Amino acid sequence: MVILELYQGDYQKDLVVFETLEEGRAFVAQIPGYTQENEDLFEMEYFNPSNLPDYMEIMFNGYIVPLSRFSFEPEENVNIIWKEVSNLSELNDKVIEGATKIDAYVVNNDEVKAYVEAREAKFRKAKDFLERSGYQADRSFFGSEDGEAIVYRKIGNEEWHFLCHLNPMFVEIEDVEEYIKEVMNAIQ
Repeated sequence: MVILELYQGDYQKDLVVFETLEEGRAFVAQIPGYTQENEDLFEMEYFNPSNLPDYMEIMFNGYIVPLSRFSFEPEENVNIIWKEVSNLSELNDKVIEGATKIDAYVVNNDEVKAYVEAREAKFRKAKDFLERSGYQADRSFFGSEDGEAIVYRKIGNEEWHFLCHLNPMFVEIEDVEEYIKEVMNAIQ
């Protein structure tokens, strides 16, 4: 199932639910000025409220969905966001649809366990290597825009240094020790 969310600035509205994304797209295609674009690896969908009449009705499967240009700021596009949700009333034996926020990043639900385990294992490897090399390691910046990071300092020194963020690129690193050596050499 997918929820159609309309998003513009501070305004967010969960409008309706569809069984499939295809059904949802058939619905939004009826909105005047509906646009679907691919930009970098992202698919963007939106409409400009200036294309809406004062009042209109979209008919879909017997439902009437009212829309009005007066519901939105006229100068800014309204983004169409599709949120996948699982119907827990139906029996199933799989991870729910959608994604989960892990620190500053969004991870597909079926990858969350592996991602968190790999992220924490890589942090422990980095911390262990730094401590064996005469440094103290810690975590900092949790909840920041770029997410949590590893910081380090020479034992006995007061000044902390940034090493790297605990982000998806960090999780993909195969040789953590070699990566740390490269980063520290580049800093010095």
